[in-house]
Amino acid sequence: MASSSTTTDSGACPWDALPAHLQERILSLIPVTELLPVAASSRAIRRLLRSPAFHALLTPHRLDAFFLLTPRLAVHPLSRRIRRTPPLAALSPPSYPLVSSSSPSRLITYATLHFLPPIPDGSYLLSIVVQTPPTSSCILVAVSTGAIVRSYTLDTANPSRQWASRGDLPVSISLLGNAAVAGDCSQLFVLGRGPDALLVFDLTMGTWEVMPVVMPQGLTTAHLFVHDGRLFLVGGVERLGEVEQVVVWWLEGEKEAKLWREVGVMPAEVFNELVAGRHGSFWHFQAADRLGIVCLYNAVDGRLVMFDAADGVWTVLPRVSGLDAEESVRWFGHVLDPGVELLLEQHHQG
Repeated sequence: MASSSTTTDSGACPWDALPAHLQERILSLIPVTELLPVAASSRAIRRLLRSPAFHALLTPHRLDAFFLLTPRLAVHPLSRRIRRTPPLAALSPPSYPLVSSSSPSRLITYATLHFLPPIPDGSYLLSIVVQTPPTSSCILVAVSTGAIVRSYTLDTANPSRQWASRGDLPVSISLLGNAAVAGDCSQLFVLGRGPDALLVFDLTMGTWEVMPVVMPQGLTTAHLFVHDGRLFLVGGVERLGEVEQVVVWWLEGEKEAKLWREVGVMPAEVFNELVAGRHGSFWHFQAADRLGIVCLYNAVDGRLVMFDAADGVWTVLPRVSGLDAEESVRWFGHVLDPGVELLLEQHHQG
């Protein structure tokens, strides 16, 4: 009996007996928003969560994000709820967002432009690419409107802080859709509309090419995103004059033989929620993505659904009401990581 007791004691590993660096490593794997109740449980854990060593371990968690609806409200994938966003100066109106990166999150607002050289005339911000560590710099990409689409980049690590003229789009495109950043941050994948095309912008060379791939037929509203090294496309498909379904594809094949392979269709009950029963008159949704999680938003009817590329599951999210549709359209599409400031804020309040 004594031998059994000794074995049990030696196999036990109480939390307090773990070295601090192992505690920090374990806690760093938990989404920040889930750490809040943990931080409230003990003074020792709160002290650990405030340590620089713990902060250095934190990386963006795919379920831990705020998909903005307004400066103060956001969709939270982990809890499947509409939650209040943390108080951040970047979200103070009227500093509306212009462009943001998906991960790590970086938001460029009208206020930010006061600290940057003016965007070239007739151009708008298409994308912001946050460079991988150890650098914390980012590259801003702007494109012009009109018959000839010109492109410009600004590298925040460059002391000159000037816009550099890059290549022109080699084809005539009526409209550019969203841009998705390749996993190695070397390229932008951009959706071209009118005619539909998959465009690739090389961030190093500053050149464009048209990917030789046939785009899905009947594509209406569409959104590109990258997850686990794959390029995905989610979009509405029109048949006989109405949006019939929402489909997810991924790009596969070699460079000269690529194709969009259908990997999922939004279930009928989820589709009915998104379109709010307006079959035949529903044409447009907005989309935002982060680390393989995509939220689709029908701003007119306040309907939200979510797709998780990791497991292919669709989820209906709570409906929203009482929002200014114009304001929410401006903010939706931008996603912020709730950083360590949430833990620090709790400490100050406690």
